[in-house]
Amino acid sequence: MKGPYKGKFKVTQEFKGSAHDGLDLVGLTDKKIYSTVNGTVERAGWENSQNKKQGFGLYVRIKQSDSVDRYYFGHLSEIAVKTGQTVKAGDLLGTEGSTGNSTGSHCHYCVRGNAS
Repeated sequence: MKGPYKGKFKVTQEFKGSAHDGLDLVGLTDKKIYSTVNGTVERAGWENSQNKKQGFGLYVRIKQSDSVDRYYFGHLSEIAVKTGQTVKAGDLLGTEGSTGNSTGSHCHYCVRGNAS
């Protein structure tokens, strides 16, 4: 699987439909998170700045070029991109973390067909 890490990583939680809509990934050799697609950063920040323990915490959402798909990178400890920025696959997005509703350092990685 091609993932948002340049080094080795492991899947710690698999896709379970609406119960867990993506993959939880943990970097084994590096914690940096990279874009897996070409697109535009639609969101880069807290999912809910009023309650930082909610949802994805610090996250990046990218709308893939020429597609309706959105790629989510959640629970980051740092973000290296800004909303509106154009990114290419392989560009640095941030660093894995444990923000939001999280029990340990990882990246929640998922794809949705809309901005929900």
